[in-house]
Amino acid sequence: MDVTNHLNECDVRQDQILSIRESDHSEQGVHGDALIHCVKLLRGIPFLLNKFHYLTSHSYLVPKQCQLARYKPDGSSVYVRHLDRCNLSMNEMGVVEFLRASDYRGRVVTAILYLNKSDWDSGGELRVFDHHEKGEERDEKGLDIIPTGGKLILFDSSKVEHQVLASYGDDPRYALTCWVNGILT
Repeated sequence: MDVTNHLNECDVRQDQILSIRESDHSEQGVHGDALIHCVKLLRGIPFLLNKFHYLTSHSYLVPKQCQLARYKPDGSSVYVRHLDRCNLSMNEMGVVEFLRASDYRGRVVTAILYLNKSDWDSGGELRVFDHHEKGEERDEKGLDIIPTGGKLILFDSSKVEHQVLASYGDDPRYALTCWVNGILT
């Protein structure tokens, strides 16, 4: 089991993350049947993209692991506005940074499944922003999506900027994410 349970770069994100594979259940039995079932469902997203003729990308590869993120409910955990895919060239980034971003260059679809209560009302919204081309005015308002339990969000990793707002209340905010890799069309 590949476990990364730590705080991230504090100026970018303050959640705790855990990498989970389907095989973790059979090896250790630590995550429970429900969570492993959710990992399997997310890893099946490319089948549906093909079935419904999603035309923005193709030739999908699915990582063996998903990321479980936990945001503290004390208002201190956020994730700043970002894209899930690195669209910059080596000339724009430099060789070292370009190589560091290799895991992010192939992402085409982001799938997020919320594992919170179905009546969630403790903040932690996912704010998504309209795509803009270079030279166009950037969307600063965005649209807030409440992370209610069982909600599945899919979006284009290369175009949809998003951020996570702070959570408040008694319960942490949980999100299970799978990044589908592929080729943009």
